[in-house]
Amino acid sequence: MAAGWGSLRRSHAGALAALGALLLLLLARSPAPRPHRPRPLPLARHAPPPAPPAVPPAQPAQPALYNTVDQATARHTNGTLAPASGAVVAAAGAGTKPAVSSSSSSSSSSSSSSSGGPRPVLTGDVYVAGHERPHPELCPALGARLRLLVLVTSAPGHARARDAVRLTWGHFAARSDVALAFVLGAPPPALRAALAAEDALYGDLVVGRSLDSYSNLTLKTLSMLEWADTYCPRAPRLLKTDDDMFINVPRLLRFAAARANATRTIWGKVVRKSLPKRTTKSKYYVSPLQFPGKVFPDFATGPAYLVTADAVRPLLLAAPKERYLRLEDVFVTGVLAARLGLRRTHAPEFYNKKVAPHPCAVQRGIAVHMVRYHEQFDLWRKLLDGKTKCAS
Repeated sequence: MAAGWGSLRRSHAGALAALGALLLLLLARSPAPRPHRPRPLPLARHAPPPAPPAVPPAQPAQPALYNTVDQATARHTNGTLAPASGAVVAAAGAGTKPAVSSSSSSSSSSSSSSSGGPRPVLTGDVYVAGHERPHPELCPALGARLRLLVLVTSAPGHARARDAVRLTWGHFAARSDVALAFVLGAPPPALRAALAAEDALYGDLVVGRSLDSYSNLTLKTLSMLEWADTYCPRAPRLLKTDDDMFINVPRLLRFAAARANATRTIWGKVVRKSLPKRTTKSKYYVSPLQFPGKVFPDFATGPAYLVTADAVRPLLLAAPKERYLRLEDVFVTGVLAARLGLRRTHAPEFYNKKVAPHPCAVQRGIAVHMVRYHEQFDLWRKLLDGKTKCAS
């Protein structure tokens, strides 16, 4: 009986072992359970998934251009580097070389900027040579047959002022020994069509490449000197004047003839020992960076002055190395003329101011300033008045 119970237990143990082995085999063959992943919440219908931000393509760096030299000066005083030569006020002809080499001015600029402080803008950094409309035909034979070249600086929008000059004292340009042209800076796009039509009608607009603005008057005057030196170097006398001036041309011709042997001279209303305006609210403000001195050199005021031909090119060549000064009369007839040793001779006939409209005052003078459109015709009649007897 005991032997029977032992064999029964052995058989049960074997069956259980076989069942365990079978279960292990089944577990080994079954796939591993997948990990539980929560389902994502649905997006709201009114809020689509945001698109990745677009990256704009890289743009090449552009050179900074300025409308006026004052903006360039502000950039320099902030301690940044100067733009390339001619880039500050260029309106056309990008890449045009200056009228004269500015290598000396560049070297001077480099030495100044190496000190780490703000440096002044040199004229060679900002002047752009050449003319959009040169009109060389206005001065035949380079001026060999002329006695007088009259260049009138004018703003693009001053068409009425130019018309008043043409209809009055500008008539003297019909003489074979007098030439006259209006000198403008580069105009804004809105005025280009009107200026093209005006020039097609009269053919007397000389247009430079620097933007026309009050702060760029010095650049316009240099453009005038460049034109005279390039296209009319044999004219013995150059009158620089403005479009709000009345010029007594017959009296001016007699004045020049009486001084025919003079050389390296500028005549006009000469101002002596004038002090720079350091108040920023003044129209004539000059910073110490533009002119560090305490007293201006003697200069002829800008409304009108007469220059001998042999002074034109030296003035033009001396300009690039000097600090840019927006007061063109002080810069050209003062700073440059003093540097070159040119004579500046006061001539009381150059009123360069408004005068009483009496025929004798008009006939005795050479240059009357601040003349409006209708006043040009009044002064013209008084100049031609053959009735009034004036003491000489």
